[in-house]
Amino acid sequence: AGVYRTGTIHLKSYGGLYLDHGATIKGSHDRADYNADDFCPQNEVFTDEFVTGAHLIVAVGQTDISLGGYGTIDGEGRHWMNENNTYNERGDYTPNAERPAQMVYLCECRGVKISDLNLVNGPYWHLFLHACEDVTVRGLTIRGDRQRWTNDGIDVDCCAGVRISDCLIDVGDDALTIRAHKKTVNRAVSENVTVTNCVLRAHNDYGVRIGVGAGEIRDCALSNLEIEAPNWGGLGIMSVWSKESKYATTIENILINNVSVRAKRPIEFFVAPEPLTLPNPCRINNIRLSGVMLYPVERSKICGMDEKNRINNVIFDGVTVRCDDLEVPTDEIFVINYANAVELNGVRLIGREGKFTTVTDGENARCGFGE
Repeated sequence: AGVYRTGTIHLKSYGGLYLDHGATIKGSHDRADYNADDFCPQNEVFTDEFVTGAHLIVAVGQTDISLGGYGTIDGEGRHWMNENNTYNERGDYTPNAERPAQMVYLCECRGVKISDLNLVNGPYWHLFLHACEDVTVRGLTIRGDRQRWTNDGIDVDCCAGVRISDCLIDVGDDALTIRAHKKTVNRAVSENVTVTNCVLRAHNDYGVRIGVGAGEIRDCALSNLEIEAPNWGGLGIMSVWSKESKYATTIENILINNVSVRAKRPIEFFVAPEPLTLPNPCRINNIRLSGVMLYPVERSKICGMDEKNRINNVIFDGVTVRCDDLEVPTDEIFVINYANAVELNGVRLIGREGKFTTVTDGENARCGFGE
């Protein structure tokens, strides 16, 4: 037990860190106590998000490591924020120029086990898994600053064989992401990732976001999730996440079942947010959802970008839409555009009656009410 202030802790193969009940690690307030930005070639510094390359917990290229116990890792994120210095119309505040990056940074590791810890107040993302294999994450409680962007929960990037379960995540930005940003690592694919039995809350962005980077995301399964995203999207699957993006992601073979989504826009599947020149070839194919409960405020969308860049094979089986807070006409609950072989089977509206979808340009799109 006790509180321990520290800079960067480096984990080594066949070892790890265990924090018992009442034990808390707090991040140092001195940038000099952390790793250098260039401590390893894989460490990309996202300067456009006002962050350095420093981390609190680090492992690079290690085997059979563990983080566990019932203690707390506190990144002291609020120390690094200048809350009175806003830089845009949203009221975002500019961080201290020495702000650390991902609180827990594990890169190119194999045989990783993380369990039962509290990860709180991260200065940036809380847990970053980059190009790792054979990873188990279970029973984490992650709580960040709801008002802060760039305050993700768990980011899985170019990884294989990742199992995430029984976590509670409540943060300002994306609660959980699956990415394929291959710029600094040898892997270009995220695959065989499962997420189950989790409660996810994202205040400003997506509960689950799939897609970032120029690689490929495939063969992933999400189940038994409670997702809340009051100010943006619940489930986001996207090749290009913004018009400023330098990369486009290929996404295929995603299974999602038994999911409740309370969000401004519960479903956002798109190739790009607007017509643009794609930075590299990409595709979105074969997405299947079953047992879905949606609580929308605005429309959900399943949208390709143009004739050459369509979304293909999206199937919903058993969709219940609670319309209590709906602010758009029922025929805009789902907007489908430049999408082929989309099926909405067994759709039930509660609180409204009428047509529930608009197909502006789709081939083989079928929609049916539940009996």
